[in-house]
Amino acid sequence: MKESVIEEIKRQCGKVRVLNNGWCHFVYHHLHYLYIPDDSNGMIRISIPHVVNSKGCKKEEVDSAVNETNREVKYIKAMVLNNGSISLNYDHRISNGENVCEIVEHIIKTLYIASEYLVLKLKSK
Repeated sequence: MKESVIEEIKRQCGKVRVLNNGWCHFVYHHLHYLYIPDDSNGMIRISIPHVVNSKGCKKEEVDSAVNETNREVKYIKAMVLNNGSISLNYDHRISNGENVCEIVEHIIKTLYIASEYLVLKLKSK
């Protein structure tokens, strides 16, 4: 499955760089994504590890924007990391009959939409 996911990422985004730990880095609309392979349980995990830095924002505003993103954008998990960076994650377990290419495309685009949503929510606070 890993090869199918990487091929679809290449089709959507062009270049994919495989890191030493086996993770894959790619860029979509100027955002840096990571694909974290987990073939053991059929999971596709893709993340935008740094959407925005929350330093300089009020904690209540950050928490509100993160919680609203989690509530309003389906399948996305937004979280504030220890360094103040806000990341977005999408996990999907492939079941029989699902098309990996369609799922990967959906994940990439949903993460992008969620990043736009989160940034707008932070700016409006």
